[in-house]
Amino acid sequence: IVLVMDEAAGRAARTDLGTRVLRIVHRKKACDTEVLLKACASYPWNEVFLEIDRLSRSGKLCLFYKQDGDYAVKLPPAA
Repeated sequence: IVLVMDEAAGRAARTDLGTRVLRIVHRKKACDTEVLLKACASYPWNEVFLEIDRLSRSGKLCLFYKQDGDYAVKLPPAA
């Protein structure tokens, strides 16, 4: 029972984080990953990166390389 509750809590936290990331990117149009990390400071950095990865793989964000190891995200082009 505890495992089921932990999984549900984890899904809720990912949904909240995903919503937050998408709101930030929607406001800024393009956003450095460092900016997202600071804006989501209440979450561990690895969870933010995992959420960016999940959103990118699902087509909700576009992740792109800038330079010198820096990455940014933007909303995908309108279909």
